[in-house]
Amino acid sequence: MIDFNTHVLERFAEQGPVLQPRMGFSDPARMQAGLEGVAASRANTVCTITLDAFTRVNNLAAAQRAIDSGSMLNGYPIVNHPGEDTRAMLEQIYARHRLPVQIRHGSPDPLHIFERMVEIGLPTTEGGPISYCLPYSRTPLREAFGHWEKACRVLADGVEHSHIESFAGCMMGQMCDPAILVALNILEGLFLRSHGIRTLSFSYAQGTSPVQDRAAVAALQQLASEYFAPGSYHFVGYVFMGFFPRSLGGFCRITSDALAMIRATGVQRVIMKTPVESRRIPRIEENIAALEYADFCLNTEGELPDIPFDAQEHARVLGAARKLIEGTLARDSDLSEAILDAFAGGFLSIPYCLHPDNRRNAGTVVTAQNYYQGFDGERVENAFSFLAALRHNIQTYDRVA
Repeated sequence: MIDFNTHVLERFAEQGPVLQPRMGFSDPARMQAGLEGVAASRANTVCTITLDAFTRVNNLAAAQRAIDSGSMLNGYPIVNHPGEDTRAMLEQIYARHRLPVQIRHGSPDPLHIFERMVEIGLPTTEGGPISYCLPYSRTPLREAFGHWEKACRVLADGVEHSHIESFAGCMMGQMCDPAILVALNILEGLFLRSHGIRTLSFSYAQGTSPVQDRAAVAALQQLASEYFAPGSYHFVGYVFMGFFPRSLGGFCRITSDALAMIRATGVQRVIMKTPVESRRIPRIEENIAALEYADFCLNTEGELPDIPFDAQEHARVLGAARKLIEGTLARDSDLSEAILDAFAGGFLSIPYCLHPDNRRNAGTVVTAQNYYQGFDGERVENAFSFLAALRHNIQTYDRVA
């Protein structure tokens, strides 16, 4: 299979940012059609297989019942479908289009997924013991670290070009001070590398201000260069992960801001959304249209706004993230124990995250500059403030032009 990291870096150098949908279907024929559609589009793309919710939580019996009854799942049940069928599907995409495929899942215990990936020969996925545990599960964080240690070793030993994208830049649909997202990317990346994963990618989800996003991504890029070897990683930008604008104009405006930040920072890969995100799962053709729209915007002069660089905010995010990284690493010579201790003591804390191992002694507000700004200290974060933060971008981008 293709070296995913090398492919993205080379395609970025030749054609600009590589575009990717969040696509997964339970029916193999439809999944094949989705991969073919993305690969054959006019955009600069890589392919995705997003797994279903039953597979994510290792409820393979429920996934099989859905397959047997013809019920539609919200993703591809990779463990239940025969490995040789999935392998044939991927080999066809490679033979026709020379494109890699990434597995996206959301599991705090991905061993069963990684074992099937090794069987198929698929080296590329996403997640980590922090980013796929705290937002999505009630699995104890220590258990998630143990699960991911085993799974990473299986993947690293079983395929030639193992690659994992840390999902840490998308915690809670953002709604965090970017400093914590930057710090968690680096810490999770260090964990993945220490357990054999060959190359990495670091994520960042669009927030409420493209100016702050540019400053934060620049801080992430600087810190990554200090901890990881050149050429061993790339960066991924996400179009907003929270409540999404409902109108076509809102989609265009929020996507334009995300792509402008991505172009300004030199982010190599983009995870796209579609105009129907707020209502339903997008169809294949809607995913392809969004990819081609983004490709047009990125490669057409004058289509995207210029994003100024806020040097003061860059310095703030860089300094705060560095403090979190260094303060965590100093806690224990064992990286996993250091991170676990940092969460147990509240040194690392995720606003709004209800996981029992997250102390929630830090919060976030949106400033007059439209920046996410973290704060320390006791404060109750309730459903009202959570929903208000989620709706902020709907109100901003669905406005009448």
